[in-house]
Amino acid sequence: MPATRVTLSSNAKQTSKTPLLIPASLSSDPSAASSIRSLVLKTAQSKLRIKKPARVYVAGSGKELVVHDDWKECLRDDVVLLVSAGEEYVGVKKEGGSSHEDANPNCSISILAHDAPVEQLALTQLTTTARTLPGIVYASGQPDLCPGTKYPVGAVFVSKRWIHPPLIGSDIGCGMAWYKTTLSRSQVDGDKGRKVAEKLRGLEGPWRTRTDREQWLRDEEGSCSAGEEWDRAVGTIGAGNHFAEIQVVESIAPSTEDDPGLKTDEVILLVHSGSRGYGGSILKRYAPDTHVSLEEGSEEMSAYMEEHDRGLWWAKANRDLIALRFLSCLEPGDSAWELGRNALDVECSNNLEALFRAKQELRKRRVVDIWHNNLERVQWPRIPPSQTAHQRSEEKISKMSPGKSFPHDDYVFLHRKGAAPTYDTSTNLPLFLLPLPGSRGTPTMILKPVFSVNNSWGLTNALSLAHGAGRSMSRAKALSSLSQKYRNKNILVPASGEGTWVICDEKDLVYAYKNVHAVSDDLAREGVAEIVGWCSPRVSYKTRNEAR
Repeated sequence: MPATRVTLSSNAKQTSKTPLLIPASLSSDPSAASSIRSLVLKTAQSKLRIKKPARVYVAGSGKELVVHDDWKECLRDDVVLLVSAGEEYVGVKKEGGSSHEDANPNCSISILAHDAPVEQLALTQLTTTARTLPGIVYASGQPDLCPGTKYPVGAVFVSKRWIHPPLIGSDIGCGMAWYKTTLSRSQVDGDKGRKVAEKLRGLEGPWRTRTDREQWLRDEEGSCSAGEEWDRAVGTIGAGNHFAEIQVVESIAPSTEDDPGLKTDEVILLVHSGSRGYGGSILKRYAPDTHVSLEEGSEEMSAYMEEHDRGLWWAKANRDLIALRFLSCLEPGDSAWELGRNALDVECSNNLEALFRAKQELRKRRVVDIWHNNLERVQWPRIPPSQTAHQRSEEKISKMSPGKSFPHDDYVFLHRKGAAPTYDTSTNLPLFLLPLPGSRGTPTMILKPVFSVNNSWGLTNALSLAHGAGRSMSRAKALSSLSQKYRNKNILVPASGEGTWVICDEKDLVYAYKNVHAVSDDLAREGVAEIVGWCSPRVSYKTRNEAR
């Protein structure tokens, strides 16, 4: 029997290929599957430069070759094998010769990145997702686009009739909020930042009592409590790339009449966190694997959306409580923040007036609060507020989805995974300001969304902007290359020359990000955002090990 001729390709970058002849002695031996697998992985490592090849798929079907019968069934001349470094199969899985009947193989896709580098795997994931899942009519890759486990981060997917919980992921409601403080610049600049950092104590672990937590998660609209198993985490930042940061507004364009009004030299608090374990529990219950799609009108979709929305409001309440706890440390003389302390000398259950006052004061301090992991039903296309009905009817939008033109009373579902909305969901009006943070010690850019004819009134960027600088390498790679940089260090010196005091007692929480200026410049170049200012960090808080 002759040797078997196959082609190996990188699962992540499928333009990278190499031929391989599997000796007849192996291909004819029913017990040689492990030897064939070893040969394939070794060849992929040397020829395709895949550092740690771990999984093998059959191109087209997406079948993973694991046991002997898999290899016996699929190994034949001219088969293309995709070798993965551990990531899921990238490509359209053909079941019975075709993909889902509601998939759009010609789905229109926009990439907003120019200067910001984007990995090929992220691009492949974006394209595959848009043209494989049912109902997707448009996809936008933001400049912070980076690979996820199966679906990309820094992307927006627009769908009709179908929703896809795995595209949102486990941290439903993850987002960012800015709050003003009464601190002056002189209190946080230079070595003064260290004194402020030392004040940040008592921010870990459950906040106060169970009754207090349930009261915090209740408002005039009802309760978003998820049960004590998950409510215990409310008011905590969490792991991953979540953080809170004390920043100084270095520069900002003159405010408009309705602008929230950040001022140069103001000290503000940025909170980045989400729904903690609650969002993950929702995803596991409604989408136990990565291929779950729910059709509009189904009981499953209605049930998922109900919990999804609860997760969104839980995440907002979480960010507010994190801010309350920080303000109790930063402004200890203000009685409005007393409840932020973990001490139990003031019970929320017996003092609802104090809790109500704290929420009211937080609303006054809040500049913006947005979700960047969420699913939303929106009008598509959006109607420019300045246009007359006649002008709106003349607006051409067909380029957003070839061959389709949606009526103005139509709607779609926006799936955001690491993308900030360009408008306030409660008022349906454009947002004035959005944060675009970088990595530790780097600036946070202040963006203003732009709506114009050139960007089809926000459709080009799918009514969204980048939510951050985006990862430039995997966590594993960052740990191996950057962990020494942060070991036993609690200060960085950014470009501004001022120190950033970093509180992070878990040194494995290290990530590498793209250049935040490249990301913001790309958005400005595309005409979807205006850079109106920037902030520099003074204290960056992730986690602190302290006895409770």
